[in-house]
Amino acid sequence: MVKRTFLKNLEKWLKEAKEFKEKGDMLQSCEKLYSVVESIIKVLAEKENVEAYKEAISAGGWNTYLLGKASAELKKIYSQKFGEDFGYLLFFLWKGADNMKYLCNLCRSCKSNTVFEVYYEDITEKLPIIARKTGIELKFESDTKK
Repeated sequence: MVKRTFLKNLEKWLKEAKEFKEKGDMLQSCEKLYSVVESIIKVLAEKENVEAYKEAISAGGWNTYLLGKASAELKKIYSQKFGEDFGYLLFFLWKGADNMKYLCNLCRSCKSNTVFEVYYEDITEKLPIIARKTGIELKFESDTKK
C-alpha cells in the first residue's frame, strides 16, 4: 500500500510539528502539520483514483483547489465505505488544516496561540483515526487525549 519511507516522512513531520509547538513556534508547527494532512489527502486521492488526482496528474501538480476537490470526493467515497460521520471527519481534517495554515500565515506576528491550539488538537486527534480506517500505518498518537 503506502511506502514505509513515505510514512516515515509523515511521522517525522508530525514529531517536528509537536516539537515546534512545544517551543512556541506555531508557524513552523502549522507548516509541518499542514504538510502531513496534504500528503494524506494526496495518498488517499491516488488510492481511490478520484477525479482531482487525475486532474493533478494532467496539470503537473496539486494546488489548493484540487486538494479541496479531492477531499470532497474522498468524503463521498468514505461516507459510503465507512459511514457518513467518517466521510465528514476526513473532509473536516482537510478544511481544518487549510484554515489553520491560512490563519497562521495571516497572523505571523500574533501573540495568541488559541486558534492554532484548537486546530492542532483537532487535527492530531483525527489523524490516527483516519490513518487506521484507511489502511495507513501511521505511528502517531495524539498528545491531546483527554
